[in-house]
Amino acid sequence: MPRAFLLLLLRAVVTGVVVTAAGVTGAAAESSQAWKRAVPFEEASAGAVTAANAVINQGGSEECLRGKLSNAILQLSNSCDVSGRSSSVCEMASEIAGRESELSMGEMLSTSESLIQMLGDQTSTR
Repeated sequence: MPRAFLLLLLRAVVTGVVVTAAGVTGAAAESSQAWKRAVPFEEASAGAVTAANAVINQGGSEECLRGKLSNAILQLSNSCDVSGRSSSVCEMASEIAGRESELSMGEMLSTSESLIQMLGDQTSTR
């Protein structure tokens, strides 16, 4: 399966949209309402920090960590979109969520460090 399709499917699962063969017609209408199911930014941020710490502490296999970080970044990107938030962390999440290739372990580590730094900076400025 193409990576772009898998990312779209993952985004649908994260936001709670389920598409079945019988429900394809209703899926378009349902997906337009998907933003209502996005988690609040604070919750998405906390999930991203948890996933980033797991990557840094190597709390699992590379594939497991990649999945945790990817899901957290998708949630963060969705949350930013829904709230209309525009920040460096939202831009980074959106860019990574839209990538067709998966992150290498080195990219996961640097992304995790950046997420923790950026989200820590946002918390301290509130």
